[in-house]
Order: sequence, then C-alpha cells, then structure tokens
Amino acid sequence: MNKIIVFDNVVKIFKDFWGKPKVVALKNLSFSVDEGEIVGLLGPNGSGKSTTLKLILGLLYPTRGRISVFGKLPGDNLVKRFIGYLPEEDYLYSYLNARETLDFYGKVFNLPLNIRKKRIELLLEMLGIKGYETRPVGEYSKGMARRLGLAQSLINDPKLLILDEPT
Repeated sequence: MNKIIVFDNVVKIFKDFWGKPKVVALKNLSFSVDEGEIVGLLGPNGSGKSTTLKLILGLLYPTRGRISVFGKLPGDNLVKRFIGYLPEEDYLYSYLNARETLDFYGKVFNLPLNIRKKRIELLLEMLGIKGYETRPVGEYSKGMARRLGLAQSLINDPKLLILDEPT
C-alpha cells in the first residue's frame, strides 16, 4: 500500500510575540496513513488534533520533524489538488446559492465546465441539497449548510478527505 501521509517525529511549538516557546502543541508525533485507510483523531481540547490537520494541509509548518503527503511536502500545489477539506466552521458565502457555491469552488480547482456541472449535479443529489440549490446559503439551516460544506470539500473528487469536527 502507498503511504498517503507520513509524520516522522513532528514537533510543533507555538511561540509568543517575543519568539519564546509558549505552547508545545505536538511532541515527537509519528504515524502514517495508507491509501484507502480511514483514520480518526481523538483527544481532548488542546491535544493537537486541529494542529495536526493544519500541518497535513500545509497551513502550518512543523518546528521539527518531517511530514509528507502523497510523497511531497504538504504545501506543494500538486498535493493540494488531491485534498478535500471540511473545516470546523464552514467557509460559505451567505449570498451565493448552493449551485453557485459549488461552481465557485470547482473553479478554484480549475475543473473544466463540463466536469464542474457533472460534479455539482452528483453532489447536490448525493447530499440531499437538490430542490434547495437556488436558495441563498444564508437561509440554510446549520445542518443544510454543513451538507453543502461537505459537498464543497468533495467537488474536486479528492484522494484525501480531511474533516475537522464533522458532526
């Protein structure tokens, strides 16, 4: 099996304004995730779960250690095209409708128009948004907005899907 994610003795220290170590978020974290494997990170608040996800996404950099995602550094643009991400708080524009939202994110991934249209139809149907897709997202219930957020994270047909606080 191919290793999709590899963490090798990763340390992440957040520093204060003066550059002095303030919080040790991760201490010598090592693990790997194989292709096709489903993994959940469990732990109390402040245990480093979201920090770990942000390191995988290339949004943060390790203080020490090595991380690879699909055999490359996490911040590599080639890596980012294979990842779908649902953050803890949705990044949805309240004035757009579901179809416009998914089209926007499809454009972010440079999906051709014909592929975008197919993916949008598939995801609207699959996630039970069909019939509500012309309403502004600002009128959606929290549950409906969460489903649209999941659709957004799947628009690029990712090889790796990262869900932060998915419930």
